[in-house]
Amino acid sequence: MSRPGALIRRCGAALVLLGALIGCAPVHQAPETPQQPARLPATEGPLAEWLRAVPAARQGATGFQLITGGLEAYQWRAHSARMAEQRLHLQYYIWRDDEAGRLLLAELLDAAERGVDVALLLDDMDVRGNDRPLAALDAHPNAEVRLFNPYRARSGALRAGVELLLRASDLNHRMHNKAWIADGRLAIVGGRNISNAYFYAGDPFNFMDIDLAMAGPLAHQADRAFTDYWNSPAAIPIDQLQRARANAKTLERFQERLRAWRDEQADHPLRHHAADPPAQLRETDAYTWTRDAELAVDNPSKALGHTGQPTTRAVLNALTERFAGVEERLTLASPYFIPGAEGTAGLTGLAQRGVEVAILTNSLAATDVALAHSGYARRRQTLLEAGVDLYELRPSAWQHYRADAAFGLGASRASLHTKGAVFDGRAFFLGSFNLDPRSAHINTELGVFVRDAGMAETLEAIFQQAAEPRFAYQLHLSDRGAVRWQDDTGATYRRDPKAGWWRRFVAGFARLLPIESQL
Repeated sequence: MSRPGALIRRCGAALVLLGALIGCAPVHQAPETPQQPARLPATEGPLAEWLRAVPAARQGATGFQLITGGLEAYQWRAHSARMAEQRLHLQYYIWRDDEAGRLLLAELLDAAERGVDVALLLDDMDVRGNDRPLAALDAHPNAEVRLFNPYRARSGALRAGVELLLRASDLNHRMHNKAWIADGRLAIVGGRNISNAYFYAGDPFNFMDIDLAMAGPLAHQADRAFTDYWNSPAAIPIDQLQRARANAKTLERFQERLRAWRDEQADHPLRHHAADPPAQLRETDAYTWTRDAELAVDNPSKALGHTGQPTTRAVLNALTERFAGVEERLTLASPYFIPGAEGTAGLTGLAQRGVEVAILTNSLAATDVALAHSGYARRRQTLLEAGVDLYELRPSAWQHYRADAAFGLGASRASLHTKGAVFDGRAFFLGSFNLDPRSAHINTELGVFVRDAGMAETLEAIFQQAAEPRFAYQLHLSDRGAVRWQDDTGATYRRDPKAGWWRRFVAGFARLLPIESQL
């Protein structure tokens, strides 16, 4: 046997052995894992009392508010947790162990101490390696943490890499939903995860995002959807994944450290400036009340690779139906815009029949995922040729945009993270769904459609402002049909501006690879 051949065989054997030690099959719930029944909205507490006092004409309708500012978004979450009387149901793709993540984790522990049932469901893609704070929360008798489609390997890059190699098909499917639900009465949904950058406290960049607050029946629908995910076979209790389970002593030590740390953060912008509740949280007239709204949620089985059911891709189906019904104007915002051949054909078809189509996405310099930009870049020319208006957010937009500058928040760069659409200026969508193949076919998503001209016009005005030259590059074709970028000074660029050679290389090389379906 040749030496290279022997080495290959030994490496293969080691890989098989390591895979056997890790386990190649998905993690399944233990038989004794309790199933949570669907629950009615809480009947006691500040939120229940407020909604009972809503005028009779608005009973049965859902109240909606847009949450645009980062500090405001943090305030709504922190104070709705403080108002919760019965339960908090939280579902996120990312929950980072930074200032925002720790402060909100402290809010969850405070709620659990008051007797509130806390259920936290997180996708495991970002959690692995950071189990300890979540395991400590899970040790509280009134709190439980579950991880969606988790890795078996809880630490170690080599172990995780081998598991990803052996379970690539399983681990490729992620839970991308974002929902913060208090007492089944109030829900906050949209694109924001839990981390500094989503609340304008990031460094070196912040995400520009928009949440939708819902009070009333659709909040309860979101609560029921959460329960479906919580009871899914892919939602694994974190204590089932731990070699050494956290206990009361672990929780006590963690709470002591967390409280001491929080006391030291008295002057942190998130804590200091979000000390008071948002003025409009329980202000009935600040909401737009309507019954003409729909919550679209993918079936959790989508993350298990079961794509045959009609409900599996509920968000994609609902968006496709509304795109087809647009008559005059379609305005889209998507940070990772990868329409593919089918989506490009649909958008160019709308433009060719006279619909004004405007799309706001990230420039290569502004995106946090240069690889994903490649899927958009290969479609730009076709879209522009059809008359679609393209705008790419500039990283310098933050210098103009940051209304929170007086609060001492960090970051010098901006990145778009809003996922939304406005249909004919009369209806809109906000949610977790990116206009890309991953949201369409691989990950689970959640979104809300609201038919209200006033709110639709407000959201469209926000998108239009973000597309202004001081915030975004406007794209056009040269006389020879090449893509060009123009900024607010009138300068024209022949290639992705301000991106740097490495980002251009990554995005350019990725265009050569057959990976568009995975982006």
